[in-house]
Amino acid sequence: MTPAASGARRPRVLLASGPVGALSPLQASVALARGFADGADVAVIGLAEGGRALGEVLAEPDGDLEVLHAGWLARRDGLLAVGAEPDLEPPYDPLEVSSSPLGRLVAYALQEQPPTRLVIDLTTSNAHDAGRGLLHHVGELRPRLQGVDVIGVVPSGQQHDRLLGLRGVTSRRGRELGIALRHVMAVEGTLERFALEVDAVAAKAEGAGASGGLGFAILALGGRLVTGAALTAELGDLDRALGSADLVVTGCDSFDFGSRGGGVVAELATRCEAFEVPLVVVSPVVGMSGREMRTLGIESAHPVPVDEGVADGLTATGRRLAAGWTSRW
Repeated sequence: MTPAASGARRPRVLLASGPVGALSPLQASVALARGFADGADVAVIGLAEGGRALGEVLAEPDGDLEVLHAGWLARRDGLLAVGAEPDLEPPYDPLEVSSSPLGRLVAYALQEQPPTRLVIDLTTSNAHDAGRGLLHHVGELRPRLQGVDVIGVVPSGQQHDRLLGLRGVTSRRGRELGIALRHVMAVEGTLERFALEVDAVAAKAEGAGASGGLGFAILALGGRLVTGAALTAELGDLDRALGSADLVVTGCDSFDFGSRGGGVVAELATRCEAFEVPLVVVSPVVGMSGREMRTLGIESAHPVPVDEGVADGLTATGRRLAAGWTSRW
């Protein structure tokens, strides 16, 4: 490509970050963009897997994020998103946790004008009741969901989880936690009877076992399941931006072999590969070799200094990257 100094167009850099430190995804992307702005045309988008960061992305830039004691509500352009705060106390019995708190939050949110799109964040829930509590509170409001696009956000890797059987969520969780087989079988039987009575087709569908069976509740409501990274990419029209980008830079809290940067980095890597656009990762924690990165579709990764603050560190890192990358065009 002809260097920019010869009069050709400036390189186009897409900053598509997840949350970094206390910065929201969009704030992190903007901080990175400041480092590239002098030498490139920049575009920004925020991406998130779930939790409060998802609410921030769905509310930005001109929506509203309402933080409640039990969770959060995000509203923007006919979209309503609901998420519960994670329960920090370990449950007495991990196979007997109800989804009622999330159900009450969704019912509260639906008291207003019904949205055209309802997003329910399932990623922070430790419920294990096949969504019985959620359906109990939302069921009487089901007429208000007529024509509404109901979306359940599930953790990355759980889109195909089964609800029932030996590979179902109860069996898997029971084995992982070393719970007595008799108790596992009793819980499995209870969930099976409930799910088959509510919706036998949804009970056997892929994704029904996501988030302790909350995926089943979304499917039973006629909804669909997606990851947070895929949803925020869809709503942010990420593919359109990738179609004209020369480089994509993303940020995350940790990029090592264990975390691999999380679901946002994975989603970007897949899409960047499809568009043949290089992807660079920046993070306060980098612990992966170049060879390991390339197997994941990552061009390179760079540490972010945070001594002067995360935002300043991201901007400084962006400036260093710009000096190296913009000279290639």
